[in-house]
Amino acid sequence: MLDVGAGPGTWSHAFLRAVPGATAVLFDLPHAIALARRQAEELGLVDRMEFVVGNFYVDELPRHVDFAWVSAITHQNSREQNRQLFEKVFRALEPGGQIAIRDIVLEPDRTAPLEGALFAVNMLVGTPAGGTYTLEEFREDLLAAGFSEPHLRIRSDNMNSVILAHRR
Repeated sequence: MLDVGAGPGTWSHAFLRAVPGATAVLFDLPHAIALARRQAEELGLVDRMEFVVGNFYVDELPRHVDFAWVSAITHQNSREQNRQLFEKVFRALEPGGQIAIRDIVLEPDRTAPLEGALFAVNMLVGTPAGGTYTLEEFREDLLAAGFSEPHLRIRSDNMNSVILAHRR
């Protein structure tokens, strides 16, 4: 798996514990990768992880992975930035691979879930271009990046909705 913007590696740790034969590539800025490495050492998972320093806004992502986890990133981006990120993930994935996006997913009228609608205001004030997006907007952006079958796999009223799409 590829954990884009991995932070301390919390999600990678959970995936590796759930799938004993799996490995993970954690991709993030230098300070986050240093923290992720320390956490992995403490948990005894460091031998199943590769740590790659980079900035997904400017660098290509590590390639030849079959699953990419993009967690709590899309709300800080404009739709154009998300499309560019999804294109990078597409290039990183092997054919048949999947992208999973964990974030807020708004209803079409953009008023629900309430937490997501309020968070959109926070992103408007706190970021140059961030926001929260509807499933249709995610679909459009994933399809434009080359993915197929984007669908909502987990619905949540907070940032724990998950959208899956496939690279053919």
